[in-house]
Amino acid sequence: MSRGHNGFGWIAGLCGLLLALAATTPAALSAQTSNHYVFANYMVCFATYGGATAEGFKREIQEAQAAGIDGFSLDIGAWSGPYTYYKDRVKLIYDAADKLNSGFKLFPFIEFSDPNDVLDLVRTYASRTPTLWYNGRPVLSAWGMNDVPSAGLTGANWTNGTNGILSLLQTNGYPVFFIPHFWPDPIAELPSFSAAQGLLAKYSFLDGLFLFCPAGQPAQIAQCNSNYTAAVHAAGKVFMASVTPHYWGWAQPSNGRRYFETYGGEGIALQWNSIIANQPDWVNFVTWNDFNESTYISPVEDPGQYFDQLVSPHRYSHKGYLELSKHYIAWYKTGQEPPWGSDAIYYFYRTHPMAAVAANTNDIPVASRFGDVEDTIYSTVVLTAPAQLQVSSGGTVTTNNLGAGLTFVRIPFQPGPQSLALFRNGQQVVSSQGSNILSQVQVYDFFPASGFVYGPSSTPSPPGNLRKIAP
Repeated sequence: MSRGHNGFGWIAGLCGLLLALAATTPAALSAQTSNHYVFANYMVCFATYGGATAEGFKREIQEAQAAGIDGFSLDIGAWSGPYTYYKDRVKLIYDAADKLNSGFKLFPFIEFSDPNDVLDLVRTYASRTPTLWYNGRPVLSAWGMNDVPSAGLTGANWTNGTNGILSLLQTNGYPVFFIPHFWPDPIAELPSFSAAQGLLAKYSFLDGLFLFCPAGQPAQIAQCNSNYTAAVHAAGKVFMASVTPHYWGWAQPSNGRRYFETYGGEGIALQWNSIIANQPDWVNFVTWNDFNESTYISPVEDPGQYFDQLVSPHRYSHKGYLELSKHYIAWYKTGQEPPWGSDAIYYFYRTHPMAAVAANTNDIPVASRFGDVEDTIYSTVVLTAPAQLQVSSGGTVTTNNLGAGLTFVRIPFQPGPQSLALFRNGQQVVSSQGSNILSQVQVYDFFPASGFVYGPSSTPSPPGNLRKIAP
């Protein structure tokens, strides 16, 4: 997965993850291993509602908590040097969490390796109320930055000598709970059980592992989470799994983008069902707001309006992914599946045919596609009683008779207006108008549109176990 400020890199871009969750004193900041927490990776370089004030960050924290998310892992690509917005925005995010005082947590997932910079970051925020402490230590994570001899990569100095990152933190009174994403050797985006075993055997200083795993199809991501859960738990350590809604990322070398079909709500349900079955300790959405590579679950309606660099293609709201996830977050955190509670439609689709050719011949092509990539509207339908799903796509109307409960429906799409509706006993129950699908495009746009609608007299699925993280 590429990372970066305004450009893209493969192994060592300059946007990292920072996640902080906390209480008031180190003695009160320890959590129990049995608790399930859900976080979301926040790309600090893409402050979703703009990075100038704390108000936008307050809005995002409230949106995340309404879905049952316990905190953000703030993706920090640099600390000292020219990229001053990282420091500025991290402070504003902490200030926003402090003002809300709602128990929302933050901890760093770093992509820089200067020991003094890491010390300054941890020392600045370890005692702040929103910082996550676990087992009596502030949590620290990282993206890669470990040795991979087969790829010729030399990682950060974590423990060698007094200036090793973890050693320096320890000496200065900040022993951290270290749970990074490390690359196996050889590097694998979809690592195996033995890859996790190898990492744990090689790096004895790990308190746990995070699997940052967006570049795959839902079944592959689920399998990797299962692999790591088993390996990390066998070692008696903490595992943080990942859930990814969608990935349209960069190939290496960067000769185009890779598109992974994730089948809308089907992919979300598959990943969460696997997590619920395998019981990793924590889960981290990859990501909250990576607007470069389509992994975001932020419900923002039009991300591009807040960023000069996001001029094309258009980024659509991914609120459908977040809204559907509420059900599974609550299930994972409470151990019991909550009732759906209402009729509902969640829908997901691209906004141009896969065979469309961009008029801008300089646009970056889709280099490779994974999965059954088709021109399809993916709808996830929840019914309290049997009903008919009617989908109108470019004037072509398709009707499906569905039973009560949860059903996944795939409908071929046509360019033009898109709408979905539920009918019961001849009466329309609910309807929603989606984004138009274009037959001709200036640039390639494989960012899916998504949305949802609930029945008018019902209550949507409850959010996941909102609470302050306590000892």
